[in-house]
Amino acid sequence: IELRYGGSLASLARKIYAIVCIVIAILVTAYITGFFTKAIAPLLPWSELEVLLLFGGITLLYTTLGGLTSVVFVDVLQFVIMWIGTMIFMFFAIDQSGGLSNVINVATEIRPEGLTPFPPTESMPLILLAVIVFQGLFFAGSPTSGEGMTAQRFMAAKNEKHAIGGQLFNAFLALSLRILPYIGLGLVAMNYFWSPELINRLGDAPEGMVILENPIHAWAELVKVINLPQGFTGLLIAVEVVAFMSTLSSLINWGGSFVVNDIYKKIKPTATNKEEVWASRLTTIVIFLIGGAIAVLWVEGMISWFLFINVAMVTFLLPLAWLRFFWWRFNVWGELAAVTLGLPIAIIVWFGLGLKDQDAVMQGLGILGLLVLSIVVLITVSLLTPAESQETLERFYRRCKPPGLWGKVLKNSTNNSLTDSSDKGLLTKSLYGIGACTFLCIATNLCFLGSWLWVVISLFVALSLGYLLLRQINMNRP
Repeated sequence: IELRYGGSLASLARKIYAIVCIVIAILVTAYITGFFTKAIAPLLPWSELEVLLLFGGITLLYTTLGGLTSVVFVDVLQFVIMWIGTMIFMFFAIDQSGGLSNVINVATEIRPEGLTPFPPTESMPLILLAVIVFQGLFFAGSPTSGEGMTAQRFMAAKNEKHAIGGQLFNAFLALSLRILPYIGLGLVAMNYFWSPELINRLGDAPEGMVILENPIHAWAELVKVINLPQGFTGLLIAVEVVAFMSTLSSLINWGGSFVVNDIYKKIKPTATNKEEVWASRLTTIVIFLIGGAIAVLWVEGMISWFLFINVAMVTFLLPLAWLRFFWWRFNVWGELAAVTLGLPIAIIVWFGLGLKDQDAVMQGLGILGLLVLSIVVLITVSLLTPAESQETLERFYRRCKPPGLWGKVLKNSTNNSLTDSSDKGLLTKSLYGIGACTFLCIATNLCFLGSWLWVVISLFVALSLGYLLLRQINMNRP
């Protein structure tokens, strides 16, 4: 932020943005904590508070003592445990449900729309799909995505090549490998469970179906239904625990980094490394305690919270991803408008005005309205306030070489060395990356529908686009 903007307002904007991200870290901590304690509750004779204190306390201990290094190494170990345990559970569940063919046949008979491989569907109408795609174009501006933990890992990489390669590998893990067993378990769950929402939409539950009042209990109830080897239920509880601990450690470490880098070091520039470490540890503890309290006291209705955390909460901030980099005229006042208005407006619209209680179409239109409002407000504020100085804009351009609307900065430059040096192939690279991820998702989904020809074709296209992306990146780097 201080590179893109100049003067004391840039420093203020950086501090405010840090505070907003700390609040976001607390809210996301509350959400994932509430989700975990409720999802695992049917399997443990403990209260939500007891579950939180035990597993959250262990996570807090190793995160505060080890920092980012402990988070990275423990995350790798926890991911392996989670994936292996879930895959074994999936094979048991499918086998005891008559095999994959029978699972698919039963699901097709009772909920055919649930097996539609491509949207739009009844649960994902076209308008909502269009909103999600449009919003996704700006999602690099999400504090928990492009500017959050992802950026933290970019900057911790050995060099730029390692950072890009690591993120491509992460896309494979997140979009395919990690979700494979959960798709299989989801199909099995469709064979056993019904919900009040399905009763309203499709009618009474078929014979033999168990009605789940809260869909969040589906995983735990499925563990109860499937006949597992002795001791395996404990292993599956451990799988759920490590998934929670992995996410929690990343969140509280990320939130603590804002306090140290954006606030504490600015207030006390002479602080020693030891003092910075202790500031980070104390912040990590505070984020966990507040997030845990919110989870126990207020986090109910997990679907609503899921949509708020992943969509509504960050919507007003998303245009920053484009305006900061693609438009020279965007200034620090626009940045301040986004970071000060974004979270309060999201909370008011989602909870205060009741958008959370609307149907999918109305929620989609509401989110689209938030995004359009943000774009209009941020552009208007920037145009009504002074532009950044030529010196500040030239400094940013030399450092970042952004594409887009920077012609006026180049034209007004008195330095002949400042020429258009932006990456001309950026759009092509972006399309390669989007295409690779899209076809990887398609191949992953089709694995369970027996469409093996399309699985192979989709994988081939995904790998080809990924290769073209890596090739183009390597051509532009030594």
